Amino acid sequence: MPQRLVPTVLAAALCLGGACYQDDTTFPPTLPVARVLLTDAPFPHDSVASVNVYVVRVEAKAQVGPAAGEWVVVAEPRRAFNLLQLRRGTTAFLGERELQAGQYHMIRMTIDTSESSIVWKDGSRARVNWVNGSGSNEQAVYAVVQYPMNVALSGAEIVIDFDVGRSFLYDFYGARDFTFVPQLRAVDAATTGTIGGTVASDYTGTIATVPNATVSVYVGDPGQARETWSLVATARTDSGGTFAGYYRVAFLPAGTYIVRAEQPANPLVGSALAQNVQVVAGEDEVTTPVLFLPKANPDGGPFIRIWPRDNTNIGVGGSLFLHAAVGDANGDPVPNPSVTWTSSDTAVASVTGTGATAVVTGRVAGLTTITAASGGLSDTVTVQVFGSPTKPPGGGPVATVAIEPDNATLAVGDTAAFYAFARDSLGNEVNREVSWFGTDSLVFVIEGLASRYALIRARGAGTAVLRATIEGKVGQATVTVH
Repeated sequence: MPQRLVPTVLAAALCLGGACYQDDTTFPPTLPVARVLLTDAPFPHDSVASVNVYVVRVEAKAQVGPAAGEWVVVAEPRRAFNLLQLRRGTTAFLGERELQAGQYHMIRMTIDTSESSIVWKDGSRARVNWVNGSGSNEQAVYAVVQYPMNVALSGAEIVIDFDVGRSFLYDFYGARDFTFVPQLRAVDAATTGTIGGTVASDYTGTIATVPNATVSVYVGDPGQARETWSLVATARTDSGGTFAGYYRVAFLPAGTYIVRAEQPANPLVGSALAQNVQVVAGEDEVTTPVLFLPKANPDGGPFIRIWPRDNTNIGVGGSLFLHAAVGDANGDPVPNPSVTWTSSDTAVASVTGTGATAVVTGRVAGLTTITAASGGLSDTVTVQVFGSPTKPPGGGPVATVAIEPDNATLAVGDTAAFYAFARDSLGNEVNREVSWFGTDSLVFVIEGLASRYALIRARGAGTAVLRATIEGKVGQATVTVH
């Protein structure tokens, strides 16, 4: 059986009725063949018609690091794919090539930003800041390889999952454009399974399925705070039709997961969890119990609740709208409530608002806590502000790279932000494309990228290295988790 490599990175089904696109080049059967596919996590913006990414090539590498080993081309489709056409585990076939048997730790995709676009539903093109410092139209993006890709003599399929919703951030820096912060993961399809199920609620008095609910899949200890969990994949429930309220998350490595559902635009309901969901490689879809979203205060009585509670990251100059739902003594929503909003660090982000809605504006990179108070009750959310990516490239070739801070000691579940500095031979700071790598995903995982910033989350005790590579130069930071 030939080897297959299936990076799920885009949202277009190219395998229809068994007729798949194939590379024109053929090879004698001397090495395993790597077959490359593309898939997508759901895109959250209902006003967008298409997200078109032009894929030039996909490459694999056995060793970690810029100077270790050689990149090997495993697919070269040179065509555009609409990511929004890939839903619920649908994949796009990118191509296949012979690949030496063994374990592969790195996967990268090169896209052509001049041939890629986001199109609004009215047919106009949205502005996209690709944050491309390569000096050409081609831009390399790297997938997080959760486990080494085992290309065996009997064959393999590797899937690259492109999380569109987290990769294209609208108005992140207040410029009314999409900022590209690629979020990709790569898995060996043979080692994965699927989780599916339904989200429902009765907060209106009638039990019904919940369309457009957000479903997040984590690994972690359900007995610990959610901040200690690590996000693996995201999905949304279908908005209508036969599968309204149904979700499906494919290509999850075999293991135990926590599945969490919420309705971000509805502060009157809480979240629901399914714990200890077991995924077995190659088996049929695991169906979770119905994820039932309870009322925000099911026992009645007054309450206050801020939403959204997740995805509260913004960039310097960007704005985030927060809303507060307030309940009276009977637990019923208070119309037009009086709410006081405060920021724990106004230098990082300011907040303005006197009613149920407030606007948070990013000032400088850092963390701040936003508090909403009403009637003696209060609720809080944490906002992370990332630095601006708009500094012009300038300067000469990169001579040195440094990461700040250069070391960190964390507890399991902690997060930390790192910044990569690139300087030319004269010591001038220059803006270039950064590739981030972690040497051990069991110690920490990279959970967020924005220009030259990386956000990591500690997963397990040990020591590992975070590396930033810019034009072949490497900076690194040591991360110790206890």
